[in-house]
Amino acid sequence: MNTEIHADLNLAEFENLEAKTQKLITMKMLQWRNDPEIYQGFYQQGSANHIITIDEHLAWLASRNLDWYTFIIYYKAEPVGVVTVGQCDDWSPELGYYLGRKDLWGRGITKEAVQMILEWLKDSGKGYTHTTVLNTNERSIGLLKSLGFKYLGPARPGESW
Repeated sequence: MNTEIHADLNLAEFENLEAKTQKLITMKMLQWRNDPEIYQGFYQQGSANHIITIDEHLAWLASRNLDWYTFIIYYKAEPVGVVTVGQCDDWSPELGYYLGRKDLWGRGITKEAVQMILEWLKDSGKGYTHTTVLNTNERSIGLLKSLGFKYLGPARPGESW
């Protein structure tokens, strides 16, 4: 744990935010998801270089099952990124994440946020989690390795477990 970062880091479940805050975060998430440096790490959007409309973004948020959780990463009281955990009713929840504030990349914020989620999963009785990552996303692969994730093999084309 990076105690310096940890002291300034907080996670808030999107569904528990006030409606006004949800609207602001929704727009910020859309902005982040439409940044080419960020969406290059997303499987479908990255390969298509597709700019997401607000209607597509809202439909995507609404399509999340009840066993999906979206956590907003707050750093120094400002929303800076997202960690998602899906398939929580399954034996192996799926993890996703991105840091929307590119000026904060490389400072350990995402790693600390993911560690917090892994602790939450462990406390919830989940001993195992997985994610998929694009084979070209070296930054994310490095983060996962630093957290102890193991390569399991190919997932979809260009992506690994």
